[in-house]
Amino acid sequence: MLLGYHASEQYNSHYKPVYYRLAESGRQEKLRELLSQTPSIQIYDTIESQLSELVKINNPQKQLSAEEYKVQIEAHLAGKDPDEYGVWVYYPWSQKLVHLLDEEEFIKVRTSRNLYKIKPEELEVLRRKKLGIIGLSVGQSIAMTIATERICGELVLADFDTVELCNMNRLSNCNVYNLGASKAVITAQKIAELDPYLKVTCFTDGITEDNIDAFLGEGPGRIDILIEECDSIDVKIISRIKAREKGIPVVMDTNDRGC
Repeated sequence: MLLGYHASEQYNSHYKPVYYRLAESGRQEKLRELLSQTPSIQIYDTIESQLSELVKINNPQKQLSAEEYKVQIEAHLAGKDPDEYGVWVYYPWSQKLVHLLDEEEFIKVRTSRNLYKIKPEELEVLRRKKLGIIGLSVGQSIAMTIATERICGELVLADFDTVELCNMNRLSNCNVYNLGASKAVITAQKIAELDPYLKVTCFTDGITEDNIDAFLGEGPGRIDILIEECDSIDVKIISRIKAREKGIPVVMDTNDRGC
């Protein structure tokens, strides 16, 4: 094996980004340390463009000129250094560092074109929902669609399997360099790259009798809807039994052969 390195090692261990809010004590030093220790890091800073979008959304009745945008952005920053505004998000699996609006403004801008489809008050309700998905082949597309529309605030993903070349016909957000990596982790990474504020938890051992209760959750931490897309008959049965006990609705899609 070339240099004794297997790419799936990094993909199976990281799916949560790291946040650097430079206005917080010690975070500038932490970011400098990251930059010094990661010479191959790629930096993406489009905060000015994101602020322009935010200004536009906040002034829907106005047609602003380029100069007016600049004035509005400066007023919004209120003297703060643009580098310290928002949050720098680091993706350790790809060594990318991205400067973004912080959570509330990010969500406001990212979902702004959904407003004719999903009302603001509906979005607030959906932000409090937690969805569980078992099976991340077909389930990956479902998870990505949910994340794209941002119709929940938290996703719990379960799949014991790894990406194989022969099942990439069902993995729409997967690349050949993901071969051998956990399907759940790959899905979580793609979601984090789309929306780093959407909370995701992975069960990379799949679903068993020992962890089904932890997956479904209890009380306020319980999932609101279970989406079941796995192949194992025993998991299909136990997940429905447990979901019924907890009063959790189950959704499943199947093809005309029932598999």
